Amino acid sequence: MFCFLVMLWLGMAVSPLAAQPATISGFVADSSNGEFLIGANLYFEDLQTGAFTTREGYYVIHPIPAGEYQLVCNYIGYKPFRQAVSLKAGEKLFLNIALAPQAITGQAVDVIAEAASIDREVKISQVSLSARAIQQAPKLGEADLFRTIQALPGVVAESDFSTGLVVRGGNTDQNLVMLDGITVYNPSHLGGLFSNFLLDAVKDARFVKGGFPAEYGGRMSSVLNVISREGNRKEFAGNAYISMLSSHLSLETPVGNGALLLAGRRTYFDQAVKLFNEEFPYYFYDFQGSFHQDLSPYDRLSISGYFGNDVLDWDKISIDLQWGNRTLAANWRHVFSPQLFSNFMVAGSQFETNVEFGGEEGVDSKNDIIDYTLKGDLTYFFNPQNSLKFGFEAKKLLFEYKSIYDNRTLLGIKQTPVEGAAYLQNDRKVGERWLLNAGLRMSYFSASREKFYLEPRLALKYRIGNKEYLNFATGIFRQFIFTVQDEYNPTISNDWFSIDETVPAGNSLHFIAGYEKELWSTTFLQAEVFYKTLDNMLTYRETRSAVDESLGENILVTDLFVPTDGYSYGGEFFLHKRFGQLSGWIGYSISWSRKQLDAARYYASFDRRHNLNLLLSYELGKNWRFGSRFNYGSGFPYTRALASYEERDGGVVERRIIYDSQRNRFRYPAYIRWDLGFTKSFRMFKMPSEFDIQVVNALNRDNVFFYQWDFDENPAKRETITMLPIIPTIGLKVNF
Repeated sequence: MFCFLVMLWLGMAVSPLAAQPATISGFVADSSNGEFLIGANLYFEDLQTGAFTTREGYYVIHPIPAGEYQLVCNYIGYKPFRQAVSLKAGEKLFLNIALAPQAITGQAVDVIAEAASIDREVKISQVSLSARAIQQAPKLGEADLFRTIQALPGVVAESDFSTGLVVRGGNTDQNLVMLDGITVYNPSHLGGLFSNFLLDAVKDARFVKGGFPAEYGGRMSSVLNVISREGNRKEFAGNAYISMLSSHLSLETPVGNGALLLAGRRTYFDQAVKLFNEEFPYYFYDFQGSFHQDLSPYDRLSISGYFGNDVLDWDKISIDLQWGNRTLAANWRHVFSPQLFSNFMVAGSQFETNVEFGGEEGVDSKNDIIDYTLKGDLTYFFNPQNSLKFGFEAKKLLFEYKSIYDNRTLLGIKQTPVEGAAYLQNDRKVGERWLLNAGLRMSYFSASREKFYLEPRLALKYRIGNKEYLNFATGIFRQFIFTVQDEYNPTISNDWFSIDETVPAGNSLHFIAGYEKELWSTTFLQAEVFYKTLDNMLTYRETRSAVDESLGENILVTDLFVPTDGYSYGGEFFLHKRFGQLSGWIGYSISWSRKQLDAARYYASFDRRHNLNLLLSYELGKNWRFGSRFNYGSGFPYTRALASYEERDGGVVERRIIYDSQRNRFRYPAYIRWDLGFTKSFRMFKMPSEFDIQVVNALNRDNVFFYQWDFDENPAKRETITMLPIIPTIGLKVNF
């Protein structure tokens, strides 16, 4: 049935071809390094037709009457391109375009997809950020993709110690995070101060907060698709950065008919604390790279990967932690015809943790995830107003978890499900005012109660004036894998598992309505309201009566987790000035997020009623730039501890906490944090360089992480565990 629908849609393209129109297609790249440009605008001055480049830098304009025209290509930050083009009937001209960079004052925080594409594409609840945009924001030691995304409306950070994304009331495991199309399961380091992705190796990050199209699936809340840079295919280049917390190096060079890029980072928390005669033997390191070769004008083979490890080996407290991600993806990009573009991928992803506490007879916790993926995405461009995207995805998964105490296995789970999907989606312009994205995704999960699931998606955009639109999106979204969600105790690691036949698949229904307008050439306004259901989430519930009671191996999901339903709704305001001497954004959201467990309704742990972010960058002159981020958030809810009791099992004594019967009835104080920074651009030994001074939590406010209760005293004493204090850092970056 799916293949029949694809052939039916493709058959619609036959009749226009009978008139023998011409076609022009190709790639748009940066002339200085060969990197493809996303969202460049192309059009013929003499015709009311044009196109913009895809995320692969590809464009196609079809159909075009035979004749002579002026082709124009524009992209912010580059010199306009003009070329006379003569096209014969039926001609298929393949034309690659190289744009020369052109400095624009203050292009600090920019969106890749510029205003030209807004008229032709439905992008509801969607933002695309370049690495350059993220570099300009205030940072903790170094710029971080996730911390910049946390400054967007509708996104809330769990804490200062986490880069987890709480998107419109959903749990952090409800976000699909991909690097070049392959799933990254835990995209942050221990404590969450840094995400895994190295910005020097990143070209673009596209973030969709809800209502995402049918090409994405397997998660209920959001999608983050990170695309690696291809590397400089013109000349050898690189940069080095060092700060008080970390250092990293990036190198790129032409290789054959392509390029190689390698980037690495290492923190030195373990060395820095020695200056204060303290011990904290923790550090992490990352490697990220990409390699590509153009086999022909229509074929490219690319390989990208990531390898990272966290290491904490502290003999003083008998803890040994290993935590690591690995991904490797091979992509074949092929242009079957000017109108049929494809990308095929084979990839593997692994995440593993191993936590040992208390020596050989203590606690040993292991979690291992392996993901092998085969994927294909194809796009057929009928014309600039109508395109069809379709594809497939197949995953072979392994989830293994073991909890060992005193050399005995207390808990063991091993799951080997197969996940698959096929999708079809159509982007088209209907009449003069309507844009539509309609799609259908069919998902398969071998371990679930039902094997097949249909997920329809629909997004609409209506033009009500010049650069002024109304938007609407809805869809059904399924999820088959989850992390352990313990609402009483904060955790430092995320342990993944899949559903089985004892519980239904996660299910979410999104409704989004919005208004957007280009106020002027540099500034964009967006306002949205949303409502979404979050059904069949799984919440951890302790069922053991003793701390060392064994539940055995190959247990069922219902032995540990309880299905939980919920919903969230709210509104968002986003005013974004993309470039200029003053650039940045104002983001505000008001939202409600509730759950239901055992017939009792309560506020979700990350329910934040009000959240305000002010992010700005200002060019001070003489190559100085000022950056600032201010965040105000009303307090998260929590469950108060009422009392405790001692549980004795042989020689083991464990203190158990008795919590309030009404979950999350109380709230922490409001969260307030102001980060600021100054950056000076200069030349060191004739090499472009930057020196920056950053201050995190400049107000030195004691924001509450959680409350801890000491029941050894009567009455019980409440201790406040706070988040980051004021932290000044300095850094130096040199480009060569």
